[in-house]
Formats: sequence, structure tokens, C-alpha cells
Amino acid sequence: MTYKAMGITEFVKHYEQRTTEMRDIETAEDYKSRGMPKISIEDCGMLKHAASVYTRRIYTRFQHEFLQGATERTLSAETNGNTTKYTILKGENGQTEVVQFNSLENLIIYSCHMFESMGWLCCHALKVLFFDLNFSYIPEKYILKRWSKNAKHGDRFEEYTTKKKAVKSSMAIRLNGLMKESFDVMTLEANDEDSEEIARKYLYQARIGISKHQSEIYNGDYGKNKF
Repeated sequence: MTYKAMGITEFVKHYEQRTTEMRDIETAEDYKSRGMPKISIEDCGMLKHAASVYTRRIYTRFQHEFLQGATERTLSAETNGNTTKYTILKGENGQTEVVQFNSLENLIIYSCHMFESMGWLCCHALKVLFFDLNFSYIPEKYILKRWSKNAKHGDRFEEYTTKKKAVKSSMAIRLNGLMKESFDVMTLEANDEDSEEIARKYLYQARIGISKHQSEIYNGDYGKNKF
């Protein structure tokens, strides 16, 4: 049954059921994340660091990217100022990937944007950081609290601003992040009427603020193009 075909009572029931399921999954993941997962490569500083900060599920995905990076080869490395551009050979099919690293800011740029979409570094970035630059840790700006063992602590807005500084996100990535944040708000406000009133108040303020901001931008662009 689609959401359009649901009545309001059915929709609320479905929503509450999904919320309960998500909370159960979250509780299970918290339990699984206790202790340290098995590390594929002994005495590997970066994997040890990842195991200490990530939940087990995210660590498994991170480790997969790390091991994939071990199969890739650096064809060239060209340095210009603080930035070095690496050309990485992917597998045996001759396909290459370009990764740039700024040593001044510990900033790594690559075209697949896995960090921006998924929240952890891709195999190409890890190939450069660990195998070429000998990093024994994950730079702090590339560890999202959302995927860490202490995800329930700290400021989610701080996570957003850190991620934003790393690279300007696409519309799809921004929409995905906002939808996740909105779902968290909906889950909280559904508990009681006072919470719903708070949520509606700030959603209204956000809508007014965004409308004003966009109006200023569009009017400014119109004024420039008019003459």
C-alpha cells in the first residue's frame, strides 16, 4: 500500500511501527558496537583508529574500502605548493582516479564523493592517506559523529558544519541530509503535543528565513541582469 492510498489513521500506525523498528535496530547496533571488532591487518594504525571510533557496521564498510585501496597503484604524484595530485590506477582495466591532497589543511579531494554521500572515505582516498602518505589515523574532519560509537553525544549542527567545510555538497546530498534530520525531529515531536508545537514553531521560522534569504538572492541577481 502506498502512502497516498493510506488514511491518516493507517499512516500514523505505519509511522509508529517504522519508528519502533528503527529504535530496535539502533539499540541492537549500540550493543554490537561494544568492544573492538576483529581487525583484518594486525598492527595497522588506521584500522585500529577506525575500530575505536566507528560502530561495527560502519567499521566493516570502512575496512572494505581500506582493503580495496590496497589493490590500487599510484601512477604519478605531482606537487604544486601545498597540494599534491595523485593519479591512481584502479584494478587491471586501466581506469584511473585523480585524488588531490592539501597538506596544509589535511584536505583530500576526489571525484566519487563517497564521504559526502555515505560519510566515510573511499578506497582511493585511503590509498593515498595510508599507503602513500603513511597516515596512521583518520583525519578528524572525516569522522562523522553520526557513524561513531558516541553518536548520541555532541552537537549534530557541529557535524554538519564540519562536513560542509570539507566540500560543497550537491543538491541531492543536501536533500538527503535534511530528510534524515527532519525524520529525527518528527520522531521526537510525536511524543507529546508540546514537542509538536515547538517543532512547528521552528519549522515556520526556518521556512520564513529561507524564503527571505532566497528572495534576496533572486532579487539581487535580477537587479544585476536588468541593466
